[in-house]
Amino acid sequence: MGKRTALGVAAAMLAGATHSAHAADEPVMQSYSVDVEAKFITDRKNRGLSDTFNLPGAELSVTAAHESGVIGYLQVGSVRKEIFPETNGLAITGALGYRWGNPDAWHFGVGAAREWFPKAVARDTPTGFDWTTFTPTGVTDTKFHTTYGLFEFGYGEVEARYLYVLSEDLRGNNTATICGSAFLVPLMNGADPTKAMACYDRGFLHTGGSHLLELNIKHRLNGQTALVAHAGFQKTRHFRDGDIFDYKLGIVHTRWGFDWGAEMAGAKVRDSDLAVVFDSSGRSKHVDRTALILSVAKRF
Repeated sequence: MGKRTALGVAAAMLAGATHSAHAADEPVMQSYSVDVEAKFITDRKNRGLSDTFNLPGAELSVTAAHESGVIGYLQVGSVRKEIFPETNGLAITGALGYRWGNPDAWHFGVGAAREWFPKAVARDTPTGFDWTTFTPTGVTDTKFHTTYGLFEFGYGEVEARYLYVLSEDLRGNNTATICGSAFLVPLMNGADPTKAMACYDRGFLHTGGSHLLELNIKHRLNGQTALVAHAGFQKTRHFRDGDIFDYKLGIVHTRWGFDWGAEMAGAKVRDSDLAVVFDSSGRSKHVDRTALILSVAKRF
């Protein structure tokens, strides 16, 4: 299942207010800023679901902001083949938006974002079944690229965001991938076929048009330490069992030039079978598990 907005996508894209930087040899203020962050994390989650199969990951992010309110964002992060078959191990997120208002009071933003998963594809997944002979009635290849439109509003430390999936699927979720990974694999091991039959028999459906909501709070205790909290909800179009509630509560402390983080994060999928992922050896993990996640980041 697609898991971040850890979405992470809108939060990173619109994070922070536009600010200006001084050039070393100029008394006037520059009209833009560029921030770079490299981060290592013990479990790289997206919307409470692990992109790294509950294993460590890393990401490099660049945020550019202009005084006009235009914000651009680019991130390269690690993912695993268990989640994104045939991936080269990378996910790329690009975003462009516009923000206005007072960062200490009411502020708003609009934008669009795109996730790319180079080389990742779920191949030859069944789109339907003839249950009398247990043979596929069709197969398809599914890629995971996703496009979002978004709107945000907030007041001071509190921000709310809404994302709408503009692409055909949300991170490759459709009948072929959802029914296959969640119900067909267990069926091969003797599980009850009822769920698989009900999932496939509705026809081939996509998840474009899904809705994502999130609420984020970052409260500074002092100049070095901040509390962070997040709650999100994903309404998966055509797949009610794929609806997700995700959450995060943590702390970030800056020392020795690094940001040290610790948080409890996880998700609740309406049908927990959709959060079970198998590796090449047939072993399974619940990628929605609530876990203590540690991180260290360096800003440049």
